Amino acid sequence: MSKRQSGRCAVLILSATVVASVAASAQQAAKIDQRALLLQTRAAYYQPLDRGVQGFSCTVYFDWSDVLERASGRKIPSREPTLVALKNATVTVSDDIMKGVTVKAEYPGGLASVSAPVASREKILKELVTASLEGWNPFLSDRIFPMEGTKYHFEAMPTGYRLTLDGGTFFSILDLDPKLQVTHGEDHLNGNTTEFTPTFDPSSHGWLITSLKTVTTQSAVGSVAENKAGSSSAGPANDGDRASFTYSYQFVGDMLVPKKVVVQYADGIETPYELRDCSLVKAESIAPKTAAAKP
Repeated sequence: MSKRQSGRCAVLILSATVVASVAASAQQAAKIDQRALLLQTRAAYYQPLDRGVQGFSCTVYFDWSDVLERASGRKIPSREPTLVALKNATVTVSDDIMKGVTVKAEYPGGLASVSAPVASREKILKELVTASLEGWNPFLSDRIFPMEGTKYHFEAMPTGYRLTLDGGTFFSILDLDPKLQVTHGEDHLNGNTTEFTPTFDPSSHGWLITSLKTVTTQSAVGSVAENKAGSSSAGPANDGDRASFTYSYQFVGDMLVPKKVVVQYADGIETPYELRDCSLVKAESIAPKTAAAKP
């Protein structure tokens, strides 16, 4: 066989290999049972609702001495009025996985005695706790995966799967590894784009989130829309509001709920808090789950 014939043969073999590979990939994608994979993905995650638990209530412990000293860069006297008031407050959180987070603070003597510095610090505490648990909740309910009426589609990828979700008012992309862990996600809602990167540990009931990093940016379209609606003048999309949360756990009965949460915004200081004296909130009567109707 001449070199020319040999070369043609090699090209034909290569072409046949490429065609076979493409055909195999197409066949693999066509074989994905969308509904079955959705149900398998949901089942892989820690889902308290499946076990009759809709949320929990806890007391929030915040080390105010440490937080105020790190924020101010000075030693805070133990009799500082702001510190005394914050330490004497009873802060509680109720987290309903489906309905949201409620944080309350009660002070001896009532709210009328709360000074402006105390109210300001209390607001920061409420925002920290709310943001961290609102980031935690979707990974323990159907909200991270399609609900009724949401169009969805799984696509086979070299790294696992890509799941696209279209709910009409929002659009999301989730990348999953072969074990169905979400490795990266992107949400588009109300002119904002939020990218998030979670990590998980296996638990006795499924994948349990241990950390979450988010970056939220406002799109140029959203800025223009707000400008037309009479808001402040639109500028370029910002570089992103960054936040990170880490979670460690405790058993309450046979359920796992956060015990210690660490919150960090951008490059600011890490701020931890603890949840103590927790009790579970039983789920309301819930109809059997069904997969989204529009794969």
